[in-house]
Order: sequence, then C-alpha cells, then structure tokens
Amino acid sequence: MHVPWWSQLRATSSALPDRPIKAELPYPLHLPPLPASFFPRLIRHGPRATIARYPSRESPLTKIPDHWQTFLGPANWFQVSHPPHWTAGERKGTYTLTPPDSDAILAINCLWFGGTPAAPAPSIEQVTRQFPHSRKIHRYPARPDSDLMESFTGEAVLDPPPPWYRRLFHRKQWRRWKLWSFQKGPLLVIVSLIHPTERDPDLDALAEMIVGTLLLADVPAPPPDEFATRALGLARKKFPLLECKLGEDFQLHVGESTINLFNFYRTFVKTPDRFEEILLPALTTVVQVQEWGSEQTDPSFDTVQERIMPMLYPESVWQEKFPDFVCLPWVGGLVILYVVDEAQAYWYIRKDLLERWSMEPDDLHDVAIKNLENYFEKQPMELAVAGSEESGPRMLMPSRADSYNCVRFLSESFLTKIRRVIGGNLAVGLPGRDFFVALSLDSPSMIEQVRKKVQEDFEQMDHPLTSKMLLVTTDGVSELVLEET
Repeated sequence: MHVPWWSQLRATSSALPDRPIKAELPYPLHLPPLPASFFPRLIRHGPRATIARYPSRESPLTKIPDHWQTFLGPANWFQVSHPPHWTAGERKGTYTLTPPDSDAILAINCLWFGGTPAAPAPSIEQVTRQFPHSRKIHRYPARPDSDLMESFTGEAVLDPPPPWYRRLFHRKQWRRWKLWSFQKGPLLVIVSLIHPTERDPDLDALAEMIVGTLLLADVPAPPPDEFATRALGLARKKFPLLECKLGEDFQLHVGESTINLFNFYRTFVKTPDRFEEILLPALTTVVQVQEWGSEQTDPSFDTVQERIMPMLYPESVWQEKFPDFVCLPWVGGLVILYVVDEAQAYWYIRKDLLERWSMEPDDLHDVAIKNLENYFEKQPMELAVAGSEESGPRMLMPSRADSYNCVRFLSESFLTKIRRVIGGNLAVGLPGRDFFVALSLDSPSMIEQVRKKVQEDFEQMDHPLTSKMLLVTTDGVSELVLEET
C-alpha cells in the first residue's frame, strides 16, 4: 500500500482500529490489469515510489538546497536531488538529468545482480570500457560516509569513426567524462557525467553536488521479473494441485484465475520484507473463489443487497478490459462500477446479473450509495487536517487507507460536510482508490503543488484512479480547470 506524502500529517480525531484493505476480485476470477501503456516501463524498470527507507546523511557534501527537486529511481532503488532547471528523463532504460542549453548529460544506470548463484557485479574498470578510446584516466577511492564504491575520470572520443578516406584529415574530439559507482547488496548504480566539447568546471562542481545527494534504499527490492518468479514459486508451494504459470503483462495464472501482479509489486517495493504477507491473501482468495457454487457466483439480489457498494474506476480500463461490468459515467475520466463486498475481497456486478435481478443501473446506484453511507456511519472516516488558527482548515485527507475512501465523493451528504469544514468550494485529488486530498480554492499556489503531487502519486499508488484535479461546489463534482501560468 502506497502512503502518499500528505498522510504524514497529524490526525485531528482519535485513532481508529486499522481496517483491512480489500482485495479487488472482478468476476469471473480476474484481478484487473492496468492499461497496457503502464507495463513497458514497469517490466523494464519497476514503478517509482516516494516513500522509502533511506539512510540519513548530514554531511555538508550532501546537504540539499531547499529549492531542489527530488528524482526517484525505478523499483524504489534510489533517490537523487537536482536543481529545478535541470530536466529529468529516461532514455532506453537509462535515467538522465540534463542542464539547460547544454549537450552535457548526467546518466544513471541501475544493474541488479541477484539470483542464485548471484552474478558478480562488474568492476568500474569494466564499466569504463564503454569508452573505447579513452585517455587520462584517474581513479578516486570510496567515500566512507556513503555507498560510493569508487569513481573515475577521463577523456574519450564518443563520435563514431569517420570513413577511412577521411581519417587522415579527421581531428579527434575528446570529451571529459566521470563515473561514480554505488552499491547496496545486489544493486549496482553507475552514474556518468559527459561534458560537452570542453570541460566545464562549474558543471563539474554542480554534478558533484547532485551525485552527493544520491541515496540508495536500505533494502533494495528485486526487479519485477524476479518478483514474478517468486510469486510463481509461492503459488506452486501453497497450491501444488493447481496449475500455476506466469503469463504476459506481468500476470500470474493460478488454476482458472488470473492475477495481475502490478499493484502487488507497487506495494512490495516499499516493504520488500513483507512479500508473502502481501501476496498470499490474494492467492488464497482466488483459489477459494474457484470453489464457489452458483449460489455465490449468481446470487439473488436479496442475499447481497446490503453488501452492494459503489467503486470508482478509470474509464479507459473499464472500456478495454471490463465492458461487461455495470457502469455509470462520472467525471475526471472515471466511471462508477458496483461491487459485492465479501470478507476479504469484493467482486464486480455484471450486466447479465443485473438483468436477472430486473434492475436498472440507476436503481443499483441508489442501493450502493445508501450502503456506502451506512458503512461510514458504522466506521467513521478519520481525517487529517492542515491549516492555521487564523485561516482555519485548508487541506483534508483520510489518515487511514480504506477501499471506499475516494468513492465517498459520490455521496451528497459527504460533499456537504466536507465543504462546511473547508468553508466553501474545494479542489480534490483522487490519485488512488484508498486516498484523497481536498483543499481550499483560496490558495492557488498550494493547489499547484498538490496537483503535481497527485500526478506523481497516480503513477505510484495501488489501484490508481486519475491524475486530474476535481472541483467540488454546491452543484456537485466536476473537473477542475486550472489556468496556465
């Protein structure tokens, strides 16, 4: 479970017992995959994550200026800070930082050497062989207060060789480079700086500052392919009578069920020591569901009426993957689906089942909203509040994760209450199913900061919903249109 940045604020009400986050169990027996566009980056590198266990360093060499931005690496492996005018990006698996108006580049490559037996990590000398024409190479020892193993500087010719008939008159162009090598267990991180045509001392100094902020996770999580292999091993160990195999798009087949590993891996990279605790409940649930009879797969309306709940879902995923589920449109690229709440999971209501119940989607919606309000009457939502005595509450968010937190914005009574607390209209971010952030419209600068954080969390959280900001007024919920500055 991803914990957003805002969940660290102090809650204003007394603590409630933790409630389990329910496993999503679309029927029949398929945990929903995310859009295919999410997978290429995940399969190669793993998702980014904002909450990690990094060692603290107080050395002046690593002191981070307040206005610098943080760049987060794949699978929660590293974080590094950089000046805001530098551009962060990714090129064919290499993470890059580039200064403005310059051909220089600071590249970060992550190499994982896990497995049994463990493959030996390459030496820095082997890495420098990527510069076939090098000279003036100097080695520098490790720094004792960090994970830095060693570093090298040198010059190299990086342009491709000219045709043979031009070599006589061709003058080689030497470019300055520097390499840093960091290692934590099976994780090796190589940072390289390539200067433009001539060495820039100011760039050298700034790059040293940037590299000095790099931190590796205390316990690096294995990459997605190794996680999938471990998941397959766990399934075969716990359920030896079922056929278990890996599928495409980061999926695991267990008997008749297909489990998408995407959300589980997002949780795993934050807490890699909880592998079995994260995955085994879902495996157990889908195996139990395979034993359901017709009374459970096609129940009567009366038997499930009090357990029908609404659930927000990305419209694009619903259209592509689950068009047979009952759906009503909403805002912000989201739709409303409907689930039957079980003890440790929930499953989605299909259109054919609704027809057998002789119901319309609007009637089902009314039942679900009534149950949603009853749910939070029995288990009140605990909110964390940010603000001041002068201005009052300015930002609200749930202090505990709950599968039905975000769907509360379908409730008119909840919208009235939250507007009353804020004191007027408010902007809302719903990056994932279990968390939201709501804030007053009186602070445009804060809205812009929250908007960026919502976009980041949308890429990182379990069960992502939308990267868009929404607007809550007396007329209901709509998409918030921010003026470009």
